[in-house]
Amino acid sequence: MDLLDDFILDDVELEEDSSEAQWDNLIQQIIDGNVVPVIGADMLVESSANLHQLIIKSLAHKFELQQSPHSFSELVYDKTFLDKITNADNIYYLVNRIFAAKRFAPSQRLMRLLSVRQFPFVLTTTFTPVVEQAMRQVWGDELRTMRFNNNPAENDDIKGGADMRRPTLYYMFGRAGEGAHKYVLTDADMLDFCSSWLSNDNKVRPKNLCSELKGKYLLMLGNEYSDWLFRFIWYSIRKTNIGHGMLSYERDTVDDSLINFLTRAKAFTMADPSSVIDQIVQRLEKKLAMEERTKFDRPEENVDVFISYSRSDSDVAERLYERLTAQGRRVWFDRANLTDGGNFMEEIRKAIRTARYFIPILSDNVERERGESHVYRNEWDTAIEVATSMGRTYIIPVAREGFDFYRASIPEKMQQHNAIFYSDTDSIDAITERIIHKMNQD
Repeated sequence: MDLLDDFILDDVELEEDSSEAQWDNLIQQIIDGNVVPVIGADMLVESSANLHQLIIKSLAHKFELQQSPHSFSELVYDKTFLDKITNADNIYYLVNRIFAAKRFAPSQRLMRLLSVRQFPFVLTTTFTPVVEQAMRQVWGDELRTMRFNNNPAENDDIKGGADMRRPTLYYMFGRAGEGAHKYVLTDADMLDFCSSWLSNDNKVRPKNLCSELKGKYLLMLGNEYSDWLFRFIWYSIRKTNIGHGMLSYERDTVDDSLINFLTRAKAFTMADPSSVIDQIVQRLEKKLAMEERTKFDRPEENVDVFISYSRSDSDVAERLYERLTAQGRRVWFDRANLTDGGNFMEEIRKAIRTARYFIPILSDNVERERGESHVYRNEWDTAIEVATSMGRTYIIPVAREGFDFYRASIPEKMQQHNAIFYSDTDSIDAITERIIHKMNQD
């Protein structure tokens, strides 16, 4: 009996260790920019029922239906309802009118999740604009919306991996406000859309997005689908195995068979999305604080912005770093004063080559140091090589007013890029806003 007790205890400890390892993996994936939240209807508003159910209930009441439909499909094929709207496709017109007339306040837990700026790219499986409203509160005019409406001529796609670091909401199943069957209401719509997502025809499904999603960690929250439909949707997103992700669900709303399936496939499953979001925020804050103390020991790769600067301009560089970081950008600059010796210069080159943007800070200090050896000039050379191979803006010079940008001792190919000029009276927020505006023009 003692042996059995010891075995059971060891088994419990093993499960706890496994869960902690999954949490560690999730938080690190978030920091690395590899996590894409997938938001469903259960996350949208403060209600015991999800927003889809509230709309169905409202329409059933308005049209005085005897039965209480549980889905839009049941609603559309209710004889009384169908008689009153004359054509089943008019359901889309009715739903469009609802969202044209009323804005639904995003839930607190949705705002708490989307306020995490490590989540610039979000997928939603709902047609409602509530997630968009929430993201707009966080990102303002930076937010870009994209959608798949099951029309190859109109479906949006990203340009590549760097595009996923730009604040974006992607409607997987269309957006309310469009015509019949251009967003998912009924079961037939869902099957049509999923069939298109599963297509091998790159003209039908968003090729670049699907390619990038294969390597991402999907954080599924508030997606309350039946067992078979959840598997269908998850597979249709990436056309790969079910692992490398998390499903967080409301208690007693998900089939045990789905949880067992996800567990076997090594996906992370947890009940109570509100608790999960709290855990994410708390663990992420703790991890980021720890990383902040060591992140400048060596150059960081795959950042959004690499800042290059003279030590004499360190005050501007540091304030710019802080503001861009506060805006959710991953930024690296040489706070630790790395030298050009050893392997550091090669590591700096790798960091520049994998950065999305290169921002050199230019002032009269650069001109005064023209006869001296400085690492930042080597950084310029590497950035110019990268810029030459790119078809978009890569170098964004930030120059102090009074600096003769076009006659100074900087490379001619650097001068081909339009500089953002700043003065002593400009706030760092204003400079940051102009930089972000430049980034969003790509």
